[in-house]
Amino acid sequence: MAVHKKHGGAACQQCGLETPAELLAACRAAGLRRTQLLENVLEVLRTHSEPIKIGDLGQARGIRGTCDPATLYRLLERLESKGLVRRIGLHERAAHFALRRAHHHDYVVCRECGDVATLDMDCPAEKLENEVGRRTGFREVYHELQFYGVCPRCAAKSA
Repeated sequence: MAVHKKHGGAACQQCGLETPAELLAACRAAGLRRTQLLENVLEVLRTHSEPIKIGDLGQARGIRGTCDPATLYRLLERLESKGLVRRIGLHERAAHFALRRAHHHDYVVCRECGDVATLDMDCPAEKLENEVGRRTGFREVYHELQFYGVCPRCAAKSA
């Protein structure tokens, strides 16, 4: 996938513009075999506006009933290891998954329930990313930024 660029917010106009053919070509280039499950997972991730829990992904149209949860998880792990999918969330909680896109996304994760929200703001690390590349000579520098806190729903429960 391409170098990350600034994300346009939660209602990003760039999300979902990757074509299925482009995603499959990236998978093929990464050495992944084309399967119906791979195509269906990519399509759900491509069209989903927020990171999605594996349980919700497993219930999505085209995926529900076609494989067991372990098979779906192994596919997501392969996609993540090839740099095509990003795992978001707390390690001890249910992870959320999203495509690694050619533009940038940052997230905030609830420490209580594990929910994930896309930040709709300019990335605070964009200048630092450029400086890291300049000072180190690294190319295609990018970052993955996650903030942690307590979501409004969980905060209201504990109040």
